[in-house]
Amino acid sequence: MTQNQLQHSEISISAFPSFLSDKEVADLLVVTLEWVRAHATEIPGIERLGSYYRFRSTMIEQWLGSLDRLLEAEQVAALLKVPTSWVYTNANELPGVLRLGRYVRFRPNVIRHFLSGSGVAQ
Repeated sequence: MTQNQLQHSEISISAFPSFLSDKEVADLLVVTLEWVRAHATEIPGIERLGSYYRFRSTMIEQWLGSLDRLLEAEQVAALLKVPTSWVYTNANELPGVLRLGRYVRFRPNVIRHFLSGSGVAQ
């Protein structure tokens, strides 16, 4: 394969939407890999490729608002300068909350807007 053909194939491959692995989704959601596999049908964009779990990155990005790693309650508590127990108790009133079974996570872009006072609370 010539250098020109190689460059052309790299360009065309990068033009396609990509998949995220189950491990990458677990890292984004800050949950265990086992949780992602057990709840895969509840996560948008799931594609089973034999024994592999893959997720359409565009659908995950739509669902989460970005491909940034979610924030845990402890991180939000530090940002708000309140106890972690307060965040858990009031999670449903906070913007950007995402409940994943027993896990409580927050969308970082929504928390960022909330902290900057922009009033975006989705």
